[in-house]
Amino acid sequence: MEDSGDFADLLSRAELAFEESSGCPVVLSHPVVIKDWRRSRVLRCKVESSAAAIPSLILKQIKEEPERGFSDWASLAFLEGQPGAHELVPRFLGGDPVSRLFLMGDLGEGRNLQGILTGGNPTEVVAALRDLASRMARLHSSTVGKEDAFDAIRSSLPGGSGLGRKKEAENWLVSREKIFAWFEALGCQCPAGFADSLAFIAAAYADAEGFLAFSHGDPAPSNNHFSQAGPRLIDFEYGGFRHALYDITAWNVLCPLPVALVEEMRKCFRDELARSFPLARDELRFSEAWACLCAYRAWAILTWIPPDVIRENRPWADSWGMREAVFVALSRMAGCAPAGKALEASHEAALILLRAMGKQWHSFDSERDLLPKWS
Repeated sequence: MEDSGDFADLLSRAELAFEESSGCPVVLSHPVVIKDWRRSRVLRCKVESSAAAIPSLILKQIKEEPERGFSDWASLAFLEGQPGAHELVPRFLGGDPVSRLFLMGDLGEGRNLQGILTGGNPTEVVAALRDLASRMARLHSSTVGKEDAFDAIRSSLPGGSGLGRKKEAENWLVSREKIFAWFEALGCQCPAGFADSLAFIAAAYADAEGFLAFSHGDPAPSNNHFSQAGPRLIDFEYGGFRHALYDITAWNVLCPLPVALVEEMRKCFRDELARSFPLARDELRFSEAWACLCAYRAWAILTWIPPDVIRENRPWADSWGMREAVFVALSRMAGCAPAGKALEASHEAALILLRAMGKQWHSFDSERDLLPKWS
């Protein structure tokens, strides 16, 4: 427990923010630092009040990269107004933009998915992934058609310019020269039509036709909280309206799980999504969207990781290497049937790079060698 005096001014400002939001005066005390890093400081505080019926809350202070912290704020504030999302995320309890702090409900003790995945209980892992996938889909379903409401909140807070899926797609496409550099480094030729295929993928992501909904944006193994109440999503620093399959395909490409577990998540996700998204009921259209978003994610990884890892591997996430991350991303993309002619060149490009990498790297004996240890 920290000395309350160390955070006296911060707690005082947070008390005012809570009272302004709820109408209930409170005293916050006994702050405990849960996380303190470059972007933010997160505290759990005891709540003393005759009117507020909560024993504690979470205070998040935005430090650097305010566009990320205020997107987290805007996401929770937006979802607070969506009844279908209340069981999926922490409650939003107010904030002070000048002080760069906001308050949320305390989810209490629990674990994240990373802890469950490394716990070694296969039955528990499958159940957790199914539940998480269904809740991810419920988040999308509860926000269909509400983009204007989110935009109004985000635009009222600092750091909102230059965000959104259209800008993300634009930046992704601008970075295609980094993808081409992989072909050059491996001595390969890009297939005919590859540039057009990349443009198609970027447009599909930007338009999100038939699949537009609110998205967490960064579904990492640590960005969730499992308790007896079920899983909740946390840390919405990349929250925004984008393609509904962006988050779920992360578990296939960015944070790859074994294929069998990805299939479990995909089925649960699609079953739930189909309640609100007609295109999700069509196997062909859903598979097309899945392949396209897997391609978007896979090629993004090749813009983040430089081709010099061809010569020497480097860590990417914990003990997971950059070579492994690239190889898995391309393998998962190639594993999706090229749904439609527009994706054929992208699919061929992935196969070309995989063959070239296979000649360079001979240390991957099985899928297990390629995946991060937490999977």
